[in-house]
Amino acid sequence: MDRLRVVLFGDGAWAARSLERLVREGVDVAGVVERAHPSDAMLGDVADALGIPVLRPRDAHASAFVREIAGLAPDLALSISYNQILRRPLLDVPPLGFVNVHAGMLPRYRGRNVINWAILNGEREIGLTAHQVDDGIDTGDILVQRSLPIGWTDTYGDVLARVIDAIPDLVMDTVMRIARGAARPRPQMEAGTYFGGREEGDEWLDWSDTSRHLHNMIRAISRPGPGARTMLGQHEVIIWRAYYDPSWPSYRATPGQVVGRQTDGSAVVKSGDSTIVVHEVQQEDGVCGTPCWRIGTRLGVNLAASLRSVMARMSALEVERTRAGSAIS
Repeated sequence: MDRLRVVLFGDGAWAARSLERLVREGVDVAGVVERAHPSDAMLGDVADALGIPVLRPRDAHASAFVREIAGLAPDLALSISYNQILRRPLLDVPPLGFVNVHAGMLPRYRGRNVINWAILNGEREIGLTAHQVDDGIDTGDILVQRSLPIGWTDTYGDVLARVIDAIPDLVMDTVMRIARGAARPRPQMEAGTYFGGREEGDEWLDWSDTSRHLHNMIRAISRPGPGARTMLGQHEVIIWRAYYDPSWPSYRATPGQVVGRQTDGSAVVKSGDSTIVVHEVQQEDGVCGTPCWRIGTRLGVNLAASLRSVMARMSALEVERTRAGSAIS
């Protein structure tokens, strides 16, 4: 393999492990570019241990930074979980271009948080794609693609670990093809799917949803994600682990109500169409364990009761204002 000079833009375990693999396979890594606020110290620690300079620009398109990258004289640049959208003239610095590694089967699953979205959508596989970076977002020509399985009970942590383990092989395969002149870029179809980033508030469960969707949502944002949320009375509860079997009966009853208990204390909760067994929760004291909720317990928010409570408070405030006005006059 011709010795390529590479700059790696990245973050987290997948970039750190890819850096180790690149160096072990004889690739000349001229520098590492971290996010302005890295999610963890892994990539920087690996680069320091290997004696590779680390850059951490606030703006990857600032002219001074572009000159700094040009000074490293890279043949190729790699982006692995870097969080700034890369644009020209930075894209034009390495003569062999930029390659992005994306955890989605492009052109499907463009965008952010795609592992979570794939599990939420009940996908049976997660794609990995190495593609050229162009002026769009995840729209550049495809170089290498692979897929990994997603099992019915796999959580976000399970799939994430699988992806992290597979990415260094994908990176090396891509770099070797480019170094040998064997890369065969394949244009993406214009039609695809794009997913926006998940934000605070997206983790709340709607018990009137189907059991399948609740099952997928809970496992999609389980550890190391934020965890699915619901209310138990006035207290917030995180649901870390639950299960649904599609063979269970479908029937109408009160969504969010505990309708059964299992021998280990797990709660059988009614959904919009069937039931789901809640195995592990974290309540306000921070302790995790089986819920042990009584049959008849209701989870979530009763909108009618909440509205009545709000109206009652507004009425009480109006009475107080009226009394205060009378006292002044």
